[in-house]
Amino acid sequence: MTSPHIAFEPANRTFRIVPAFAGGLEVVLLIGASTGAAIMAQSLFTPSLGEALGLAGNEQNLLGGAWTMLRIFAIQYGVLIGLAALFGLLRGRRSLKSHALGKGNLSTLGILKWGAALGLIAGAPATLVLFLQDVAPFGQDTPVWAALREAPWDMRFWTFLFVGSFGLVPLLEEVTWRGYALGRMTEVIAPGAAILFTSVPFALLHVQYASTDPAMIATSISVMIVSLTLAFATLRTGTIWPAVIGHAITNFPADSWLGAVQLGLAVLVLIVFIRPIASEVGKWLALFFRWTTLQAFVALVPVIALAVLAMTFQANAMWIGLAAFVVTLGLGLIYRSAWRHKPA
Repeated sequence: MTSPHIAFEPANRTFRIVPAFAGGLEVVLLIGASTGAAIMAQSLFTPSLGEALGLAGNEQNLLGGAWTMLRIFAIQYGVLIGLAALFGLLRGRRSLKSHALGKGNLSTLGILKWGAALGLIAGAPATLVLFLQDVAPFGQDTPVWAALREAPWDMRFWTFLFVGSFGLVPLLEEVTWRGYALGRMTEVIAPGAAILFTSVPFALLHVQYASTDPAMIATSISVMIVSLTLAFATLRTGTIWPAVIGHAITNFPADSWLGAVQLGLAVLVLIVFIRPIASEVGKWLALFFRWTTLQAFVALVPVIALAVLAMTFQANAMWIGLAAFVVTLGLGLIYRSAWRHKPA
């Protein structure tokens, strides 16, 4: 039954074991194929990210790096969108609403307000890390951070970051994780479970922060906070656009001056809107901390089984993945999308 506080879930969702298995497997297969395509594409184009940043001892070429990232993204997300369209056509998930691409229950002004609040408040921990690393470092920088810290803030710098950080990336990642993946999992598991199933992998895939360094640990925690918050906001509003805006604000470069401005605005928003923000936090806690959130682990069972098979029989990993792909397609013919509109 649809919760009165949720705007992004199909009205006729029911929890059944096999569809939950199929949903988890589909999301992992499609995003895994997309990520694999991106990894392979990195060897096709030059300069590489390291070369573009000057990490190989060469001169920085940020415009070349931006062009490389654009081509990699075209392959990575082209694969994902193509596969998602195929599965969507097969299962009947075809509407903009089922991918949270409309306005949801918000006006244009409401989308802007939600997006600004998300970026400033949920993104405050990440902004604080970047701010402190600039004025009072408490850990190491990633190689990318270190290289960009030395780069002049000219047109090349902003072009590179628009493509690789605060411009294109938020749109592509929100369409992927909150539009496709979260919407897919709301068909088969409870909202809190769908948040958990999609938000944790999103955070863990930021492998550049996988370190015991204090700054990297703090950054990883901040990424998890943002991931969970953007998923909840998408469920609450029925649209990814506040998440796109909030994600862009979070990814915006924050040196000592810009970081101070963003943190100051976050405090101001908290003070002025403390009651509605507290109300939303209460709804998030009520939604997330339910027994039904454990359904996320049910959806993980076939994913873990597939990973174990692939690791055990590494020589046949490609065939195991292909078999899982065919099985998932077949299950799509049996279990149609809960987003599918029934004829009147």
